[in-house]
Amino acid sequence: MWTQSQIDEIVQALWHLPADKLVEAKNFVLSLKERYGHEKPVDCSDDWTEEDMKDAQIASLRRLDQEDPIEDDYEYGRKN
Repeated sequence: MWTQSQIDEIVQALWHLPADKLVEAKNFVLSLKERYGHEKPVDCSDDWTEEDMKDAQIASLRRLDQEDPIEDDYEYGRKN
């Protein structure tokens, strides 16, 4: 997945092209979008919703339970 800085690098490079090559670049990008593009822009956001955090917590706890299940009534050497 592309980062915003990588996309910015491409945009900045466009400023250095002559006008005729800029038109060529635009046409190329639009043809790629037409051929391979998604209906909606891909969300590359790093923002986590409450639901995302809850899902991650549940998945982590399930994984922990699979990898290191608590056996018996002992935890850290003390009986509960």
